[in-house]
Amino acid sequence: MELGKKFPSEVKKIFSIFGDEIRLVGGSVRDLLLKKKVSDFDFATTYLPQEIEKILKKNKIKSVPTGKKFGTITAVINGKNFEITTLRKDNETDGRRCKPQFVDDFKLDAARRDFTINGLYSDAEGKIHDYFDGISDLKKGKVRFIGDAKKRIEEDFLRILRFFRFSCEYGKSLDQKGLAACISLKKNLKKLSRERIRQEFLKLIASSKKDRLIAILKVLKSKKIADEIFSSPLDISAFERLGEVGLKLKTTILLLNENTDLTNLVREICATNQEKKYFKFLISNQPKLELLAFFTKDLVLDLHLFYAAKGIKISQNDLRFIHNFSATFPLTGADVIKLGFKGKEIGNAINAAKKFWAENNFLLNKNPLIQFLKTYENQI
Repeated sequence: MELGKKFPSEVKKIFSIFGDEIRLVGGSVRDLLLKKKVSDFDFATTYLPQEIEKILKKNKIKSVPTGKKFGTITAVINGKNFEITTLRKDNETDGRRCKPQFVDDFKLDAARRDFTINGLYSDAEGKIHDYFDGISDLKKGKVRFIGDAKKRIEEDFLRILRFFRFSCEYGKSLDQKGLAACISLKKNLKKLSRERIRQEFLKLIASSKKDRLIAILKVLKSKKIADEIFSSPLDISAFERLGEVGLKLKTTILLLNENTDLTNLVREICATNQEKKYFKFLISNQPKLELLAFFTKDLVLDLHLFYAAKGIKISQNDLRFIHNFSATFPLTGADVIKLGFKGKEIGNAINAAKKFWAENNFLLNKNPLIQFLKTYENQI
């Protein structure tokens, strides 16, 4: 079939090694059908994990037991990773983890997956095996849980957020049965690790489909699902004012406002040290061009865009100036030391010179700045 012609050489090699006992599954099949770029190819097979390892070793392919307990072995070919997972059904789940039972039936394996559009399989020839009308849902733009929505969510409560992310990316409207199940089980989001919530939420926010994303965010807010994750309300109005910006700024504008408890936010999104500094910079500074003397232009631009999204009037001329800014502060620490400054005086002198440089539109070269510091030295 036509789909099989689109498989990269590494995928064809895995098919040739494992034969009829292996199929591509999930996102790669879905996205190939949609003619989208595929970055990850995952396989499902009837072979047990130890058998997968033996077959790979026999064919001189590196294997990594990335999730052997759950049936997953990663094959490494040409520096690329390909997950190969034994068919299974999930038992004894607590909404966070499950105890797998290996099976030899592709339909049973499909039944444990989250959405019909993710339960698609392809053999080596590109023939699609669709057990739950996933292709039909894909064409209709419908993101629907496989089987009983509540049961699927109870197997992994992260599927609540996944429902909204996949609906944003692939859906035309929210499946009402799925939405009702998400609302009824929303309190269980508190049982999930903050790291898993962070990863899934950031994937949602990263969507390029802004109108659809805003509609999804409004549902998360109105149905109080977001309240189970964040202690401060989502600032959707600010988010709507945004143009094309990076993920970090998008997320910050949505989650950070004047009433946000920064300590809570840092905990709720598992913020890195770099992100903590970023948050503090945005809430501790006013949008001024003179900051270009002290911080990177990207950081200063984000500050101005942050305030613009929050409804503060920002000059377009200022935004253009920042965007085109390329000046470099002419003085070095060595220059300042030569003037006789010592210890803490060095840092203070540099900051004073930077402020003077900014006040003069960043146009001064080294000599007038040195003259300024000589005058400054006489004043301290």
